[in-house]
Amino acid sequence: MMVEVYIAGLSLDPQTNQFVVILREKNEGKRFLPIWIGSFEANAIAIALEKIDIGRPLTHDLMKNIIEALDAKVEKVFIHSLKENTFYATIYLNVEDKTLEIDSRPSDAMALALRTNSPIYVDSKLIEEAGFIEEYSAEEELTKLLQNLNPDEFKKQ
Repeated sequence: MMVEVYIAGLSLDPQTNQFVVILREKNEGKRFLPIWIGSFEANAIAIALEKIDIGRPLTHDLMKNIIEALDAKVEKVFIHSLKENTFYATIYLNVEDKTLEIDSRPSDAMALALRTNSPIYVDSKLIEEAGFIEEYSAEEELTKLLQNLNPDEFKKQ
């Protein structure tokens, strides 16, 4: 089963000195999937996340431009498996009402999805096996605290 996710964060893992993309389930999901990626791919994802205009097209911008020039569309990207510590993804490309499945590294698929406003999906079994669940949410704790506040308890100064 496919679970839609979004990029919740991108940072440098201090233990491995590698970049890691954190994917989170959409629709208030509490499951996360970390994927370690290279520095070039992290840069491409960061540029897309921050919507930075660098003037000339990078590789993923070029891919987007070619897809658009061919009157094709990225339907979705799907991160589907993990083998020997390597994640695998597929880009679903619609060309003339045919869907092509293109093998991809997840980092490249995500960078392209960001540029084409295409959804990112992860296999639910993959999240269960390689992901983690948010045990503590500061946002939820703050909401509970605010709901339980009694204004009468505050002193006016």
